[in-house]
Amino acid sequence: DLAEAEFALNSDAGGGDLDANGKAITYNIQAAEKTYATWEITVRNPGGHSSRPREDNAIYDLAAAIKNIQGFKFPVQYSDMTRNYFKVTGEQLGGELGEAMLAFARDPSDEAAAERLSRESSYVGTTRTTCVVTMLKAGHAENALPQSATATVNCRIFPGVPVSEIEGTLKQVVANDAVQFRQTYEATESPISELREDVVDAVSEAVEQRYPEVQILAYMESGGTDGMHFRRAGIPTWAVSGIFMNPDEMFAHGLNERVPIKAFYDALDHWSTIIRELAGP
Repeated sequence: DLAEAEFALNSDAGGGDLDANGKAITYNIQAAEKTYATWEITVRNPGGHSSRPREDNAIYDLAAAIKNIQGFKFPVQYSDMTRNYFKVTGEQLGGELGEAMLAFARDPSDEAAAERLSRESSYVGTTRTTCVVTMLKAGHAENALPQSATATVNCRIFPGVPVSEIEGTLKQVVANDAVQFRQTYEATESPISELREDVVDAVSEAVEQRYPEVQILAYMESGGTDGMHFRRAGIPTWAVSGIFMNPDEMFAHGLNERVPIKAFYDALDHWSTIIRELAGP
């Protein structure tokens, strides 16, 4: 019975980080992930002929709401896991960004460090909840005033924060009661999976075959994976991808998403080692 599984391993997250020169920085075991939630926000309007413009306009009103969301930053949050992640990664990365990571790990209330990390798309999600507009649809004809305008707002919510709280914050940020909110589906909140010794040993064996000096640490995934459903069902789940690459070059879900050819083939050996170590006598 699947529900009686001792644990699950996920290939959709985790893996190794390389710096811009191809040096391995850390290997990261995903032990937690943020809550994935999406809203459609809509403005409606009576519309009319485009030759008779109104003072109110669904697209303009939606644009104002979007700009408010763009300009808002959720408060900094952290856990022992995320602070340790920044400590180890900062030590290995070095430079100005590494120093910001170390400063944040020492004191998450360090505003300068948090601001510096917020400018890094690969790391901002580890410091706070994020919400971003990802899609738009509006109007029905070029010669008609828009009767509706809709934006899709995708949020990645720090563990422990209720989805309803984020919706309430977004409504305050938008500051327009005419903007309608619709959550597109029920979000799945999942707990942290504490690391397990035999899993860490198996992953270490696989990683050390390629990068013997790399530190292995637990981290919180900013994105969402199927692991959330297993964790919610009571099955501890860790994501242990075999891919090593520069996180700034991944472009996940984009039309330019990519994986280095060598990393792909190396990952086959990575998984072969882990499975033999855990399934063997």
